[in-house]
This record gives sequence, structure tokens and C-alpha cells, in this order.
Amino acid sequence: MDNLVPKRGVRMKNDYQDRSVAVLGFGRSGRAATDFLLQKGAKVTVYTESEPDPAQASKAAANGAAFRVGRFPEVFLQELLVRSPILRPDLPPIVASLRRGAVLTSETELFFAHSKARIIGVTGSDGKTTTSNLIALLLRGAGHSVYLGGNNGTPLLPVAERMRSTDFAVVELSSFQLMTLRKSPLIGVITNITPNHLNWHRDMGEYITAKRKIAGDGMRFLAYNSDCPTTAQAIRQLSVPTVAFAVRGENMMLTEGGKTDTVLAPKRFSLPGRHNLENLAAAYAAARPFVTLDDMDRAVADFHGVPHRLQYVDTVGGVRFYNSSIDTTPTRTAAALAALGGRPIVIAGGRGKGVSFAPLAEVMASRASAVCLYGEAAEEMAAAMGAHVVTHRFQAFEAAFYAAAKMANRGETVLLSPACTAFDQFRDFEHRGRVFCDLVRQLKKETMPS
Repeated sequence: MDNLVPKRGVRMKNDYQDRSVAVLGFGRSGRAATDFLLQKGAKVTVYTESEPDPAQASKAAANGAAFRVGRFPEVFLQELLVRSPILRPDLPPIVASLRRGAVLTSETELFFAHSKARIIGVTGSDGKTTTSNLIALLLRGAGHSVYLGGNNGTPLLPVAERMRSTDFAVVELSSFQLMTLRKSPLIGVITNITPNHLNWHRDMGEYITAKRKIAGDGMRFLAYNSDCPTTAQAIRQLSVPTVAFAVRGENMMLTEGGKTDTVLAPKRFSLPGRHNLENLAAAYAAARPFVTLDDMDRAVADFHGVPHRLQYVDTVGGVRFYNSSIDTTPTRTAAALAALGGRPIVIAGGRGKGVSFAPLAEVMASRASAVCLYGEAAEEMAAAMGAHVVTHRFQAFEAAFYAAAKMANRGETVLLSPACTAFDQFRDFEHRGRVFCDLVRQLKKETMPS
């Protein structure tokens, strides 16, 4: 894959005027790149395999963008290609274009090239968004100017040139974005590495290699989870300074240069579960050069988490409903069950990522009273659960929801923790989470006395 990445030193700044650019994909990052490059005077053609949002496409077309909808050509004739994160960089049309001299980049790489801010990059299989939000929270609590975005759905390229050298940019980075990243952030964080996105990556080795790309020349240090064996192994050959973080009871342990500091978790930190304390440890490890313990204590007092992550929705008829739609892997669902406690009725399913559900079956057997499965992965998940877990299968998400709500008794909990992506029935995990919350609200209306 490295032979597909442009060598360091490729000129990217201030030379877009009249350059021919192909933007591959017109999602959030594609739209941000299109707008940015049009403003710089580039000749932009957007390639998208499905019909783009009409309003967004009309706006871009009015500013000079051309659109090609349908199957990609065998080769792109433009000199600069801007890849959507969901597209592999070794797609045949991309490879053919690079062989004829095109340069491959992305919205993330354009941001890195044009921002003067101190960039803190956060990657990992789980906890990226919560950790990123916590880093931003700690820095803002210490009086710093902070921008937050990246893989969480907020492109930072539109505001890159507003950023000053004294500002911070906290950037969530997926393995898709890291595959071709050439420039490292000032500070990097790896929350953990567990099997994920194996329906996109060729194998676990490629996935780990992508995560390692966060670290490179110019990095001040990399904070990593030393309790995760895969992460600890992955960082061994990296030639950057490291800060290891771990959790022991209520203590956060930070190790740098052979010295370990013990930091008691703030009493007012309210997010449940060991995994959230690990997220806080990661955030503090990254922000520690710029914040004090008092800053952290004050900042976390009013932080109640990020939507779709063990989010309490409401209580209906004595039944508590929690939305953890972000749980798109078995490891995330296992962590959610451990954090929530009790034996909830779990709604799970969707589209799998090529990851085994067998380890999750043991967790479900001990921590879930029943599991309502839906979508493409329902049959595979039911087979993995076997006779050890009470499972009910449904095709539609809504049917699984109402079945779970009906079987829950007063005092029990219904947890949406899918262990799969949402793409079989929803636009993304956020859409799925919003639908779940809407169904809870509708259920409450239906059960309220008239």
C-alpha cells in the first residue's frame, strides 16, 4: 500500500488554481473538499456512484463543480484525486491514475496541509469520539481555543485556514483516513486496537498498519493503552516518544520515560464503566502538557457523554431505555453491557463487519436476559449465540424494538447495542440511534393515559 501514497514533500499548498481535481465521493468530507478546492480556483469534477444530495450538488455545481454519477471510469484523467475515506486507495481506477502521474490525497490530508493549529489526532477501535470530546473539554477548561472534528462527522477543512498556531485541533481519525496519511499530528492517541472493519481491510494486519500510521516524524508523543496487548505490540517498533495509560481501580496510571504517575479519577466524572475511565485516561495523557489536574476536575463535572453512547433516553412504564447505537463491534457491545450492569434486554444486529460474534455470545449469556436480533446479521448472530442465549429474530429494526419493549417488565432495561453497522437499514449509526429515540418517544405517547 505504501507505493500508492505520494512521497512526503508533494506540494499541496496554494497551487490549486486551474488544476484539474477529481473528488471521489460526495459525502461530508467530499463536499468539504469540493467547496475548499473551488474557492482555491481548482477545476473540480465530482465522481459519485450514487445520486448526490440534490441541494448540495446544485450548490457545488453553481460554484463550478462538474458531476459524474455512476460507475467510476477505468482511469481518472485529473492530476489530483481526493479520496473519500470509504474508498480503498487501491481501487483499480485510483491505481491506474497514480501510475499515470496523478497525486492522491483526502480531505483529512488537505486539512493537515493547511492548518497551523497544534493537531491532536485520536484513533483506535473504540472510544475515539468520547476521547476526542474529552480532550477538547480539558483543553477548553484550561482556557485554550479548540476545534473538534474529523471522523465524528465534522470536517475541519472548511475552517483550517482560520486556525492560529496557538489553537488546538482535536481530530478523530479512522483507519480509512489513516491509510494514506503522510503528515503526523503533534500528539497522537491510540485508544485500543481490536478486530474491526475486516469487511473493508484485507486482514487484521492491514488494519493495525493503518492505525500505526498516526505516528511519524515531528510527533511530540503518542499516548497508547498499555492494557491492550494488540496496541502495546503495535507501537513497539515506532520511533516516537510514548506515554502509556492504564486504569487500576479508580486510578489512572500514566507512564513516560520509565516513570509512572498515579492520578485519582475525578469524583465528579459521571460516565459509567471502566472503558470510559480509560477514555478519560487517554484524554488526560494527551492534554497533560497543557492542563492541570484542577482543570480536569472542573471540566468533567458537567460532561454527560456523547449521544448514541450508552445514552439514557427515557423510562416508559417503568422500563429504562438506553441508546448505544455507536456500538458497531462485539467489543463495544461487551463494554456497554459491563458498564450498564444488570441483565438488560438487548437489541442487536444490522450489517456485520466481518468480525466473529462468538466472543460476544459468552458475554450475552451472562449479562443479557434476552437478545432481539434484526437485519442482515441476525441469522449469523443467532448461530453464534447458540442455545446459551435467548434470542428472537426479526427482519425490521422497528419490529425488534417493539418486541424488546413488550417483553421488558417494570424495573428492567432495554439496551440498543447492535454490535454491527447500521448500513443495511439506516444511513449511519446516528440515524439508527435517532430512530430508536423516536420509537421510545412514540411508545411513551402510546402508553400515556388519554
